Amino acid sequence: MDGSSAEDALEDFARLLRRASQRLDEAITARLGEPTVARWHVLAALGGGTGLSMSELAELTPLTGASLTRLIDAMVSDNLVHRKVDPLDRRRVLVSRTRRGTLAYQKMRRSLEGSALETIPAARPQLIGELTTLLDFLGAEHSTAATGATRPTG
Repeated sequence: MDGSSAEDALEDFARLLRRASQRLDEAITARLGEPTVARWHVLAALGGGTGLSMSELAELTPLTGASLTRLIDAMVSDNLVHRKVDPLDRRRVLVSRTRRGTLAYQKMRRSLEGSALETIPAARPQLIGELTTLLDFLGAEHSTAATGATRPTG
């Protein structure tokens, strides 16, 4: 395989992954009846714990930076989430679900029940495993690139 075909394959693969993510979001949005799937991503990521920082939310959702901040601002206004100062680090703000946010998330989950989307993870465990392996590989590749180290090719 020459260099350009490997590069073309990488570009095609990146587009394919992005398109799959977009299609999944479109299908979830259609089932939820919400104008955006972003709220679902945030409420799902928040779970029921003590809250997450904005950087943790950015890692767990497809949202970043200003987009995530604007969404959280709107969700605070809608009483779906609230912000509080981290008791362990007063410089950090944690976002967590409100009772209303938990109820909204439960309603969203019910909207997805019985859909073909719900069967994807159970019906495709090999795909889930391969994607997990890919994420681990990409994480290691990113760490290697960030430190300037080279990966063995053999």
